[in-house]
Formats: sequence, C-alpha cells, structure tokens
Amino acid sequence: MASRTQNFVVDIGTDFSANVYAYANGSATAALDLTGYTSANSLVKRSFYTDTIAATINVAVVETTNGIVNLTLDRANTIAMSPGNYVYDVVILDQNTAKKIRLVEGIITATPGIAT
Repeated sequence: MASRTQNFVVDIGTDFSANVYAYANGSATAALDLTGYTSANSLVKRSFYTDTIAATINVAVVETTNGIVNLTLDRANTIAMSPGNYVYDVVILDQNTAKKIRLVEGIITATPGIAT
C-alpha cells in the first residue's frame, strides 16, 4: 500500500483532530481493513533531515473495517511548536505479520494566533 499525502493546518496552542482514511493497495475507494493493526510511529519534525521530534501524533483507529483513523495533537504539543512548516507521517503495524505500512504523510503548517 502506498501512503497518501494529506496536509494540515494546525493552530498553535489549540487541540487538533482529523480523520484520515486507509485504502487498500492500488485503490482510491476500497477501505483497508485495519483489524490487527496498531500505531507503530507517528512523529512531527521540522524537516526530513533532523532527528529532533517537534510533536507526537496520537493515533486511534475509529472504524476498523472502514479504515478510518483519527489523528490528534493536544494543546501541549501544539503550543510547543513554532510557526512554520513541519513534516509528519503515520506508520501502522500489522500485528499478525509485523509488517509496517506508512498510512499517511504530509506537511503540517503551524500558525500562530493572537488569542490566548
């Protein structure tokens, strides 16, 4: 399964939540059944070339058979981010085969606000 690209805008100092959809290999419409999958890694970094982790995305499977996964960044994570672009990806693990799949990747744009 090839990963999908999905970009997000995150307001610094707020809670962020978004659903992403896992599709079966080669399909743009057939859901990937996520039975037996768990989150293996979900990180936010300033660039691909740094080891510094800016935030960790919480990953929860919302609907196993429909391939719906919820990604969240809580306020504690977003308030620590500086304005600008970050890269992220979400890797899931098939517990039956130990195969890792990059579910989604993209750019997170962190935007500042004036309200506290």
